[in-house]
Amino acid sequence: MTQSETQRLSSKKRMQERFEQVEQLLAQSSIRLTPERRLIVKRAVSFLHFTAEELVKDVRAEDPSVARATVYRTLALLQDVGVVEKHDFRYGAPNYELTFGKAHHDHLMCVSCGEIIEFQEPRVEQLQDEVIRRYDYQLLSHTHKLYGVCRACRRKGTKIVHRSTPPALHVEEIVA
Repeated sequence: MTQSETQRLSSKKRMQERFEQVEQLLAQSSIRLTPERRLIVKRAVSFLHFTAEELVKDVRAEDPSVARATVYRTLALLQDVGVVEKHDFRYGAPNYELTFGKAHHDHLMCVSCGEIIEFQEPRVEQLQDEVIRRYDYQLLSHTHKLYGVCRACRRKGTKIVHRSTPPALHVEEIVA
C-alpha cells in the first residue's frame, strides 16, 4: 500500500470515528437522527471549514431529496451542541467549522486566495489570560482571526484589493 493510500485510509477511519462520536453526543443530547440528519452529519464531519450552501450541495449530491431547510436546521442543532462553530471570515457567507474533538486554535486567512491556517500559540493564549485578569473578566468565548496575504499570493505578485466576492476557502494546516 502506498503512503497516499495509507493516509486516505487513515483519514476515512478518523472521519468515521468522528461521526460515531458525534452520533453518541447527539443521542446523549436526546437529538433524534433521522436518515436525512444522519447524512448531513456524516457529510459535515468530512469537512473542516464549509459554508451551509457547500454542505447543501454536498448532501444533495448524495441524496437530492434532502431539503435545504433540513440542512440549515441540522447545522443549527450541531452548533447548539458544540459540534460545529459558525465563523464570519469577513468575505461572503458565514463558514462553519467542525470543532468537536479539536483543541482550541486560531486562524490565519489569506484575503486573496482564501487559504486558512489553523494555529495554536501559547503566548497568545497567555496574553489573553493576562488581559482577562487585568480587567477582571470571566471569559465565555473568543475567536482570533488574522487576515493577510499568504506567501504564495505574494510570490505571484497578487495585488491586495478589497474584495466584494469571497475567495474560495481551503485549509492548509489542521490542528487537532
